Amino acid sequence: MRARIQWKRAEEGGRVKPPAGVGSPPYATVARFLDSDEAWPPENAWSLVIERIEEASAEYEWLAEVRYLVADAPHEELRPEREFELYEGGKCVAIGRILAG
Repeated sequence: MRARIQWKRAEEGGRVKPPAGVGSPPYATVARFLDSDEAWPPENAWSLVIERIEEASAEYEWLAEVRYLVADAPHEELRPEREFELYEGGKCVAIGRILAG
């Protein structure tokens, strides 16, 4: 699925700079879907792989391919228009939205 990712800057509590988004895997971290009523942090968290396709309008905004890191993850949760946060430990480093089509 494609998604638009907005990385948080260090002064917003995020990263000094976005990850490279390339390699194998390009970047993977725990995701939290904003419309979920699951307690946070969950007992079992799933990691998303984020592969940068291009920087959108600035270094901190990406167009990316997103997928779960493991095959037995709940892939049906990756639906268009769904918003999510990306976490490194307890710190939210980015927000994203899955794009339609």
